[in-house]
Amino acid sequence: MFTRAARLTHVTFNRRRWLILALALAAVLTAMPSISPGPAGPRRIAFIVDSWYRWSHADVIGRRFLDGYRMGDRSYPAPLTIASVFRDAAVPDDLAPELASRYGFRVATSITDALLEPQSRSRLAADGVLIATREDIPGTRQRQSPVRRVQVMGDILRIMDQTGTHVPVFIDKMLAATWEDSQTIVGDAARRGVPLMAGSVLPFTPLDQPLRTSGVTVGVVIASTPLWAFGFHAAELLQGFMEQRAGRETGVAEIRDVGAAYLSMANRDGWGGRVFDALWATARTRRSRAPSTPILSPQSVVLLIQYTDGARGVLALTSEFIDDSEFLLGAQYADGTVATSGLILKGQPYDHFGYLVHALSDFFTTRRPSVPVERTLLTTGVVLFGQQARQGGVLAPRPPVSYTPARGRP
Repeated sequence: MFTRAARLTHVTFNRRRWLILALALAAVLTAMPSISPGPAGPRRIAFIVDSWYRWSHADVIGRRFLDGYRMGDRSYPAPLTIASVFRDAAVPDDLAPELASRYGFRVATSITDALLEPQSRSRLAADGVLIATREDIPGTRQRQSPVRRVQVMGDILRIMDQTGTHVPVFIDKMLAATWEDSQTIVGDAARRGVPLMAGSVLPFTPLDQPLRTSGVTVGVVIASTPLWAFGFHAAELLQGFMEQRAGRETGVAEIRDVGAAYLSMANRDGWGGRVFDALWATARTRRSRAPSTPILSPQSVVLLIQYTDGARGVLALTSEFIDDSEFLLGAQYADGTVATSGLILKGQPYDHFGYLVHALSDFFTTRRPSVPVERTLLTTGVVLFGQQARQGGVLAPRPPVSYTPARGRP
């Protein structure tokens, strides 16, 4: 049996022993390499589409989030996955139920159902939202989605407000079918601090060869008709190039359509006439149909775009010597030189969408858009007001869209 003094000595000894052991353990742990926590589960996307049929935009984008994607000769696993799909206009041969069974995502009954956790209707079930519904320009007599894009976006923002969680949103192609709706979408997202990105696959797809942007005075894009189908893609390709001419895009002052009269304009060289002719000579997809000198049919669309800083852009849409897979881009410079480039989109399985999915994976992961949504607001305006200008007159998006572009082509 210990005496009182012995007990105190014993306790002091034990304390010292544990202190020595603790210090030794701390030294060992400090010397060990740090161990990062295991990877979290893949980020989840709520996919809002009109329908999901083979080779639709929902299909060529969605499958790459499910199966991975390619960029050039390299394959990549998708770092995100689809958690739910809502269709507002499912077609009879819609693929969503079959793909849901194979990949395990939910086929939702509403936008609310797509965004919220089934077990807890107060929590978002997605780390990002991707909208790929149809919304064609009014008057084109194309099949319309039954719900306007601004309504879809309004529902999404309302649900985010209710849960107190705001996640990134991407809108495929143009923002909306009217200028007012497009402005509303951008403004409503900005007021909430919701990261918003939108646009076409074309600015992400590599050109045949890069073009110098310094000193550009006129940019020209030639694509196939009709305007409602290819005008937006062409406008995005043009603006993705033209916005690099200066430190800040200050917008478009006016847009007018001159159609086939472009070829006989007295000041055609001031509107990229030499660029147009050089691009004509480089077209590949319908080379056998093209005569030695340029022609434009009465159905051709040629939009002349005057920028507020004096630069000019030309969107020429024609099917005379180019098919819908080819987009030509050229420039005229202050020193009088001309340069040409372009791209041809490959057919099935449309691997060029891998470049878009790569950018979206980064966007949904970092919450930082690789291109400002104001670019798509401007290009949406160019197409919408360009369509109106075909009836005559000079139009432009108002107020002018101004923004700081991302440096370099994405």
